[in-house]
Amino acid sequence: MASDVFYNKNVVTAHGDLHVVEHRSGSDRRTGDNREAEERIDRRAGGSRRSSYFIGALTSAKFVKGVVWAATIVFIAAACWVYYAASVHKLFFKPATGFGYYIGLVGGVMMLLMLLYPVRKHMAFARNWGAVRYWFRAHMVFGIAGPILVLFHSTFHLKSLNATVAMYSMLLVAISGIIGRFIYKHIHHGLYGRKATLEELQHDMDACQNTISNVDAIVMEAAGVGKQLKQFREMAFAQEKSFLRRAWRFMTLGWHRRFLMRECSWELKRAIGSLAGDVGWSKWQQKKHYFEAAFSVREYLGAVQQTAQFLSYERMFRLWHLLHSPFVWLLAITGIVHVIAVNMY
Repeated sequence: MASDVFYNKNVVTAHGDLHVVEHRSGSDRRTGDNREAEERIDRRAGGSRRSSYFIGALTSAKFVKGVVWAATIVFIAAACWVYYAASVHKLFFKPATGFGYYIGLVGGVMMLLMLLYPVRKHMAFARNWGAVRYWFRAHMVFGIAGPILVLFHSTFHLKSLNATVAMYSMLLVAISGIIGRFIYKHIHHGLYGRKATLEELQHDMDACQNTISNVDAIVMEAAGVGKQLKQFREMAFAQEKSFLRRAWRFMTLGWHRRFLMRECSWELKRAIGSLAGDVGWSKWQQKKHYFEAAFSVREYLGAVQQTAQFLSYERMFRLWHLLHSPFVWLLAITGIVHVIAVNMY
């Protein structure tokens, strides 16, 4: 990002707050498209730049990760206990009867209900069945809860050929679904939002660049992060003729972004610490300026990465979709065969 994105002159008020007194150069004035993109970013940020928002945003992200890790640990611990208890014949349920049978039945029904999502999405007679996003949410929930119930139904033991085939089909679909969810979120506005376009992402990226100019310009300039951000953008969009180099850059761009964010955070803290003594900022003001600046840099780096990788993820999603649909129908067939075999024999 070129240096002209920052304001040229700043003054400090008696209260220790920085105010910009000169305008940006003409090359950095917002166009109508950039203004619309900035409004989208402002809505994403709640329309506010208060420090409490930035602290809350960081805290909520850590909270979600903590919940996911906690749920994963609980699942692994419960799975180990069920496997051990079933191995020594001390488990309170069996797959073929009672509680074990019914959790398998519920899990199987959930996975069959997953098939209603592609029916709602592609079949003309199902167009009035409600909004597609709600069906997609149900598809995601059933795609997680159903396999988990079936795994506990099996007690993590495979005792017949039809059960083995059905189980591996289910795991294939579940793993494929996780991969698809990962790709999906990179080409849509949120997990349940509409599909993004390259033009929208480019506008958002430019708006993030303008936002960096508007938030704590003197802090950004003192930290010297502008040159680093410009280099990251140039590297992300560099035209490489070699497929291997393009693939390597695609796989490592997220690592570069996180590493650069860590470097920028240290530089911002150092710059704010130096400025605090000169302008008399309190501890609260220092935190406010840091979280505002760090949030803007994080948004910008994320926008650059998403825009640079968008076309690659779009091609990957088309390929994934061609593979995932047959896996789902294979699961449906093997699941039905397993249920019939269990009840007949």
